[in-house]
Amino acid sequence: MSASATPSTARYRRRLVAGLAAIVLVVAGAWTWSLYGPLASAVVDQQESYLLDIARTGAVAVEGSGDDLGTRVASIAEGAPLRVTVVAADGTVLADSDEDPASLENHGDRPEVREALAGRPGSDVRRSDTQGVDRMYVAVPVTLAEGRAALRVSTSLAHVRDLVEDTRRTGLALLLGALALATVAAWRLTRAAAGPVEALADSARAMAAGDLASPVPDGGAALAPLAEALVSLGDQMRTRLSALEDERRTLRLVLDGLSDAVVLLEGERVVLTNRALGTMFRLPQVDNRRRQLPTLGLPAPLESAVHTRLGTPDAQVVEVGPDPYRRSYRLLVLPLGHAHGAPRTLAVIADITDRARLDDMRRDFVANASHELKTPTAAIILLASSADQAARDGDTDQALAFLSQIEAEADRLRRMVADLLDLSRLESSPPHDAVTDVRKAVELALAGHRPAASAKGLDLTADLSEVSGQDVAVHAEATDIAVALDNLLANAVTYTERGSVTVSVSADDDAVSITVADTGIGMPPEDVERVFERFYRVDRARSRTSGGTGLGLSLVRNVAERSGGSVSIDSEPGHGTSVTITLRRAT
Repeated sequence: MSASATPSTARYRRRLVAGLAAIVLVVAGAWTWSLYGPLASAVVDQQESYLLDIARTGAVAVEGSGDDLGTRVASIAEGAPLRVTVVAADGTVLADSDEDPASLENHGDRPEVREALAGRPGSDVRRSDTQGVDRMYVAVPVTLAEGRAALRVSTSLAHVRDLVEDTRRTGLALLLGALALATVAAWRLTRAAAGPVEALADSARAMAAGDLASPVPDGGAALAPLAEALVSLGDQMRTRLSALEDERRTLRLVLDGLSDAVVLLEGERVVLTNRALGTMFRLPQVDNRRRQLPTLGLPAPLESAVHTRLGTPDAQVVEVGPDPYRRSYRLLVLPLGHAHGAPRTLAVIADITDRARLDDMRRDFVANASHELKTPTAAIILLASSADQAARDGDTDQALAFLSQIEAEADRLRRMVADLLDLSRLESSPPHDAVTDVRKAVELALAGHRPAASAKGLDLTADLSEVSGQDVAVHAEATDIAVALDNLLANAVTYTERGSVTVSVSADDDAVSITVADTGIGMPPEDVERVFERFYRVDRARSRTSGGTGLGLSLVRNVAERSGGSVSIDSEPGHGTSVTITLRRAT
């Protein structure tokens, strides 16, 4: 057996050797049987035929020779272990090569003699009465001067047996030699037959182990179809594995491109995760396969929600949160059947914190808008009723005062509705080709607010020194820029008692920044992060007195985001506020 032979190929060799051994044993058995059965009969038959030929030749010699009958008989038997006898028709022995005829009894009753005297060759095997040994007798008719006679030739069966034994020994020797040659031939044949099979088996095992580049031997003419099949199988496996690898990479790219976290489980064992899982929960980007669900690092509410839904027959969607970090998630648990005896489950986790926050803001907006619209409406109704009563009482001055207040509330209501309409418009996508000249927008905005600034003794100026000699345009609608500047200047003038309000413009190759800075009352740090929320007021009482709607800075933020820009604010109580809008520059 070769060093690379495996139990399977060793069994193949043993079966091959066993088959050849069985064939050799059958042939050897047949040969041995022929040596101990048919061979003896064949030698006897051959010896009988030989004696018959001698007898016939002797009969011719006896009939045609002029010598004495005894001399002729002796010449026939000379040099051979034969006994030749001539018997007359009456059974009298006329001549014998071994014995004195006178001493021999009548042979007329011998079976072979009777046949010969009847004109036919005869034969018999029996013990000789004269010599006391087993002999084979053959007799043929012969014609002498005395009349018809029988010429009998005989030989000892011991001589026949010696011939049989010699032939048997020769046959056995040849059999042993043939067995030796058959053994050598069987070993070489087995090696020649099993070698290519083992080589092909080694190649098949290498392919099964993943080495598809392993060469496939030709296997010779007999195994050429098998070798060709292995080559074809290897090519197909390489093609399919390449396709599977491409699909796996595509699946990985798709999964890693998702913003939702994906976890594939078999029971509680993690089979697959995507990159978003580590990003969403700040987990290390490691291979999570074969980890258990409790060791994955999910927030406890999410882990519990996934665990309680493992093995469920139907897909389930549940929202989890907010957690202590104010994060909210939507969990989809989808059963995928069983694999390796365990239920497969796909868990898809989406971070809906922003959506939940937007929902909260939307609910707050609806509630605040309803409240803000209800207040001036109720005031108008009450003032109208009061004016009507004053007119009925003849108090014209009071009625006119009420009408003046009605006008103020109506104007406030108008501004609020206008702001709401602007807010709704700003939530849509702007035209792609919208371009606005910043210089012109600033000049128009300043012109509109100079009367109010002059009435309070404030300096309202523009600082365009950083963009002197340049055309400054941005990708935004002119109406949007006007709304933003109008609200920023209105807030700056309203909350500045003395000092100045300055609009400055700066630009680089990609962006334009518009800053509205005042020397007003400023705002506390805790309010800076919330001033862009809708209807949020730092000082609600003063804001209402000033006629503000609480939507101004929210409109400014929407203008910036709608045009792909940003807005920032810097404020310090008692030292003023500075708001900067940064927009994409149009070139």
